[in-house]
Amino acid sequence: MECHPQKWFRLWILGGAGLAILLLASTVLNYVISSRTTSLSTTRREMAREMAALDTLVRAQKPDNTSLSRMLDQMVQESQGRLAWAQMVNPEGAVIAHSTAAAAPAFTVDYVASRIRERRPVFAVRNTSAGKVVVEAFAIRLPASSGESLKVVAFKSSAGKMAFVELASFARSRVLAWPARWTLILGVAGGCALLGALTLLAVRLRSHLSARRVEHQMEIARQVQRGLLPPAASSPHDFELAAEWRTASNVSGDFYDAFDLPKTGAAGQGAAFVLGDVSGKDVPAAMLASMMQGAVHTSDWTRSASNHNAATENLNRLLCERASQERFASLFWGYFEAGTELLRYVNCGHCPPLLFRGRASGILRLCDGGPVLGLLPRARFEQGVERLEQGDVLVLYSDGVVEAANAKGEEFGEDRLIAAVEPAADPREIRDSILRAVRAFTGSDVLADDQTLLAIRYTGTSAGALQVQAA
Repeated sequence: MECHPQKWFRLWILGGAGLAILLLASTVLNYVISSRTTSLSTTRREMAREMAALDTLVRAQKPDNTSLSRMLDQMVQESQGRLAWAQMVNPEGAVIAHSTAAAAPAFTVDYVASRIRERRPVFAVRNTSAGKVVVEAFAIRLPASSGESLKVVAFKSSAGKMAFVELASFARSRVLAWPARWTLILGVAGGCALLGALTLLAVRLRSHLSARRVEHQMEIARQVQRGLLPPAASSPHDFELAAEWRTASNVSGDFYDAFDLPKTGAAGQGAAFVLGDVSGKDVPAAMLASMMQGAVHTSDWTRSASNHNAATENLNRLLCERASQERFASLFWGYFEAGTELLRYVNCGHCPPLLFRGRASGILRLCDGGPVLGLLPRARFEQGVERLEQGDVLVLYSDGVVEAANAKGEEFGEDRLIAAVEPAADPREIRDSILRAVRAFTGSDVLADDQTLLAIRYTGTSAGALQVQAA
């Protein structure tokens, strides 16, 4: 059962559905049988009363064959449609009197005689052109003084003579009493409720299994997306980096990257930094973010300023062609030239990264670039440049950080982010300080939007920095 819980659960549902169907069938069948039994019993009681009245009348009037036929016909007419016919049969099997509409005798003489001797009723249900009828044979004893024209033979020695009367009554369905009807109603309602509940459970099971599969696939997608991010403990050459990537759902529209550039000659080894934010936080946003992250690694945007601008324009056109108008993305991507100690970047509508100077006071916002990607196919972008000095701290963040709101709807904002940064601190401490401030401001760990944060310190140990120190 532990290996195949879904299989056993389906079997339980099928078993319960089978029991519900059996309950419905049993309830209806019992009601039908009870109704037929009651109808038959009531019909037979009515015929017994008619027969008792006929027996009394025969004993009183001592009719002959003709008068007896009129008597039987009158009894059928006065029954108001209950009786189909009536006829009298002598012990030799001959019909000696009958009503207007009469059929052939339903029973043989020997059969009737044996049943009467055993004190057992003689009746049967027959189908006729007029409908279903109940035929029952009743013994009737004629007085010895009655006319000899009856020609009846005594069945057994007695003072009178014995004949047989067959009465046929239409079998009419009758509504049972309320206890039986309540049993039917409760049984049918219970069976239908059980069957409906099991059907709903089966439908919900399919939805649950589908949701489980989607959840499993989303978890795989989250792992794949996290695997595309750089290792948490890695930092590019000449830099210290601390990052945080927090998703509001299983997958994220945010992504970041930081990697070393190929070393070229004696200029030292450069580094690249990327942070993107696709609108939304669902699967399409995550897919678009992964596509952008792949484009970052496949283009040669770090070779020159013209290559950087052209790569940005190409990426913008790609998003305009492949993504819907509701999907756009902001992007900050830049690379550091070790030989010149210049950070060259393009900001595509992203939250301006903050550059905290290590030796001089002041904060720079890296805003140069252009609009967001994916909305304007012919948009143009221009590269911005800033020189980095030893100890400078660069803070990159997505809008989920500064737009985090408290219970009053007030946003965290850039000013609170700046206040949480201590430039002299370690990048990990800067990252943790900002996240603590955001959590304390919102009063909750539940994210309304994805949050991505990078704290980067330039250590100034590149070849270019060493040359400046030597000079």
